[in-house]
Amino acid sequence: MDVLGYQPAETAGILGLTLPAVKAALHRGRLRLREVAGPDGDTPARFSPEQRRRLQDYADRFNARDFDALRDLLAEDVRLDLANRRHLAGKKDVSVYFTRYDSVDDWRFSVGVAENRLALIVRNPGDPLGLVTHVVLLDWAGEKIAHIRDFKYAPYVMEDMRIAALSREADR
Repeated sequence: MDVLGYQPAETAGILGLTLPAVKAALHRGRLRLREVAGPDGDTPARFSPEQRRRLQDYADRFNARDFDALRDLLAEDVRLDLANRRHLAGKKDVSVYFTRYDSVDDWRFSVGVAENRLALIVRNPGDPLGLVTHVVLLDWAGEKIAHIRDFKYAPYVMEDMRIAALSREADR
């Protein structure tokens, strides 16, 4: 699932397992990978100021609901994996993704690190605890977005994920 991007149900079908068995195996596998990684797995990854700036610009545009500017960043062959929901490909089809977020206000994006990778950290601004609801991962091809992985509908992913927020001041 994590490497090839299959949905839990797809993985269950391929492996001939039940959905709970797939989720349990995924959980055990992630834990084991952390054990094998050892202390170096806890070392914070280093990201260039340019990578962080680009992701912060995306978060700022998203929070400002400037979805037309974000659509302009999509590569023609962009792919969207809305985990546990749908897969879309191509700029025209993926553009609908922003329309869905525009219709609700239970999100606020910030830049962070999820499993040692730059990520968009999503919280519900109405939640007094400020808990992370999900993450969104972006892959870039030059200055264009090549792949969006949004885990909004896959809450089980959050169970074991190591997440850390990054402050804007860290690059200054």
